Amino acid sequence: MEFDWDAANEEHIALHSVTPEEAEEATTDPDRVATNAYRATNGESRQGVVGKTEDGRMLTVILTRRGDLPRVVTAREASKTERSAYRKENTW
Repeated sequence: MEFDWDAANEEHIALHSVTPEEAEEATTDPDRVATNAYRATNGESRQGVVGKTEDGRMLTVILTRRGDLPRVVTAREASKTERSAYRKENTW
């Protein structure tokens, strides 16, 4: 899957010590869990996902669409509540 990246969103997630590769891995995790969708103040629709990277790091990634591509708005370590929701959804 291709993502929309530029210096702005790469630099923003770097502030949270997340790389573009990690954000993409968490977003495409087959066990990812969707968080609440919402509309940003500029009217843009956004969706969050909680997913794991290949190294097992659990991230929350907020996405929007730019044209046909998903664009990472921000990415950070998942909170305790988000980690719990991920585990609950992926336990049988």
